[in-house]
Amino acid sequence: MRFRASLRVGLMCAVALATGALRPAPAAAAGLSKSVTATLDRALHAAMGPSHFVAPGPALDPASLKGKLIFTIPVSSAIPFCSVVDSQMGAYAHRLGLRFSAWENNAQLAQWTQGFTAAQQRKAALVNVFCGLDPATVAPQVRETLAAHIPVVAAHSYAQGQPPLAGLSGIVYGAYIPAAKLEAKWVIRQTDGAADVLVITSPGTANSPFIQKALAAQFAKYCPACKVRSIGVNPPDWPTKIGPQVQSAILSDPKLNYIIPIYDGMVQFVVPPIISTGAGARVKVASFNATPAVLDMIRTGNIVTFDVGEDTSWLAGAIIDQDMRVLLHKPLVPNYVAGLRAFTKANVAAAGVPAKLGQGYGGAAAAGYAKLWGLH
Repeated sequence: MRFRASLRVGLMCAVALATGALRPAPAAAAGLSKSVTATLDRALHAAMGPSHFVAPGPALDPASLKGKLIFTIPVSSAIPFCSVVDSQMGAYAHRLGLRFSAWENNAQLAQWTQGFTAAQQRKAALVNVFCGLDPATVAPQVRETLAAHIPVVAAHSYAQGQPPLAGLSGIVYGAYIPAAKLEAKWVIRQTDGAADVLVITSPGTANSPFIQKALAAQFAKYCPACKVRSIGVNPPDWPTKIGPQVQSAILSDPKLNYIIPIYDGMVQFVVPPIISTGAGARVKVASFNATPAVLDMIRTGNIVTFDVGEDTSWLAGAIIDQDMRVLLHKPLVPNYVAGLRAFTKANVAAAGVPAKLGQGYGGAAAAGYAKLWGLH
């Protein structure tokens, strides 16, 4: 889910240092084995460049779908990420001869309900429950829409491994789990296997436990001696509760060296207590979402060191692609997830100065989907 408050022995260390992406940390000093060091470096290096598109399945012939309406209900139209991906989905749909509509709302249940009613009235061919809107929250409306023979796809609402609402026509997952794996790898490598980590979760968000589990599994696998603990703060309380808890954690643990807020909408509340306690040289931050303001913190500061972002063009294409597979009665893509890019000080300028949503991922996804769908 994406929140805003206003607002991933093959590669040698020499390669990593040449890119400036990884901290020069000899494995012997870290207590990490050479094989673990190489595994971490390989995964992190692969994630630093533009995303590498891989066709998700067989090519599609969308000709029979021309004129059909794809109707999307995001969790909130006010979230820039949702609006950017909606716009990119609309552009893909236009090239395919599909009609596309994104339901404007301000994250109110009544507005989501009205969106389903509008979709049925407009005889939509398919409805996307999009951008963090939990299908369970609108389960009666989902079931009513399905009963009206309109497919419903959960798009960027679930983490991989998260049980979905029964009856959904298809799923495109958020890249929460691949991103969490990269965050943990980065922290382990940057701390030379001596990570003392505070993870900030969001217990009221359905995918949060799965993200936390993925982080824990990476530390257990690659750095069992690392210290990892967590606190949970739900979105309404981020402005008032994250800061005091971070400050307390810093003051009570002089070895704390990394904080992982699982959504980077939390970062703006994490950085101030790090600064105010004078811990900026010791305590660093790694997160997920590639919010422009957070990417700018990487570029201009030294506290936020790592932020993973989803290729929005890939995500928009994945949703339209899965939608068409549903409508064409083709086999669905399992575990469908968009590609990622990890941003550090070494490559963050690729996202723009200042950073912009959707920038820095390259054009491989757009070109790949055009080929997959027979667009010229």
